[in-house]
Amino acid sequence: MTSENYEDKLAAIRKKIDEIDSQIVELLAQRRDKIRELAKVKSSLKLKIRDQKRETQVIANSEKRAVEMGLDPSFVNKIFLEIIDYGRRTEGEVRGEVKKIAYLSPRGTFTEEAALKYAAGTEAELIPMSTIASIISAVENKHVDIGIVPIENSVEGSVTITLDLLARSEAKICGEIILPVVHNLISKEKISLDKITKVYSHPQALAQCRTFLAKKLPHAHLYETLSTAEAVKIVAEEEDTNIAAIGSLAAAKLYGMTVLAEGIQDEQTNETRFAVIASEDTEPTGQDKTSIAIFLLQDRPGALCEVLEQFKERNINLTRIESRPSKRVLGDYIFFVDLEGHRKDPKVKEAIMNISKSAGEVKIMGSFPSAKKKNTPSL
Repeated sequence: MTSENYEDKLAAIRKKIDEIDSQIVELLAQRRDKIRELAKVKSSLKLKIRDQKRETQVIANSEKRAVEMGLDPSFVNKIFLEIIDYGRRTEGEVRGEVKKIAYLSPRGTFTEEAALKYAAGTEAELIPMSTIASIISAVENKHVDIGIVPIENSVEGSVTITLDLLARSEAKICGEIILPVVHNLISKEKISLDKITKVYSHPQALAQCRTFLAKKLPHAHLYETLSTAEAVKIVAEEEDTNIAAIGSLAAAKLYGMTVLAEGIQDEQTNETRFAVIASEDTEPTGQDKTSIAIFLLQDRPGALCEVLEQFKERNINLTRIESRPSKRVLGDYIFFVDLEGHRKDPKVKEAIMNISKSAGEVKIMGSFPSAKKKNTPSL
């Protein structure tokens, strides 16, 4: 057979594959239309969107059929999980019951894990976004209902970009999620640590694992990425097998990677606090916190002390206080304060009002239910 004949055969096979791909898309569209019909019927019957028993049955049937057709059932499983997820979102859109939740991309980040924790038990569409600024902007412009952004880590401190943006945003903090952070060394395949030449991860993850890296991988070059999940993705896509990433078990599973070492963070009580943001904060629950930003009008002795006295006089406990440059002039600062109580509590309301009158401008970033801390890290 000549090369010309092979090229003709190749073109014919590809044409047939294109026709099959088109049929797959048409079938997906038909399935979507049936889901829309289903949504109206289930709404009339007052049934919940998610039917776990039905979903399990669909997955089992698809895997059984995959085996009969000589396909890898785990491959088909992944496809149908996505199809079912799309079906839930479609049904939610028809019924108007789905919240759009933005989180820091890509998939496999700790922020996604926080978003999944927030969305547990509800109908939600998780929307990955590339930056914290884009998440906050999406909330402000009502493109999404909820945004999940990292705000503080127990080891590395505050996420300053989040504080700076929220101090000038109309979005409000309406909740918080505290997530244990467990870092893992991840690679394509099982290799000895002395063969690893490069390690990729987010700057905070690299910093939180500095002791492990210094002892176990002193020869490896460290490379910063936008997220831990991106680091795992980079390693997964590179041909070099002597490189590794620091990331979550979820990211390792997502990209089909091998975990070389678990729990490599220096502090085993490492936790990250995520802010849940929306267009409005929440009503009092009795177990609340309030975040405020204070812009002192005058740089003079005792100005900050006067602010703190307002809280002391009313027995209001402060859970966090720190300063950030105001970005206006050198030496001008914003003070970020977290306090126990709701902005509508009489003593909190009075303290904020007095500070506004005497010391400076106060921006209420939001009042929200206080999250319960976990003592044992696990992912």
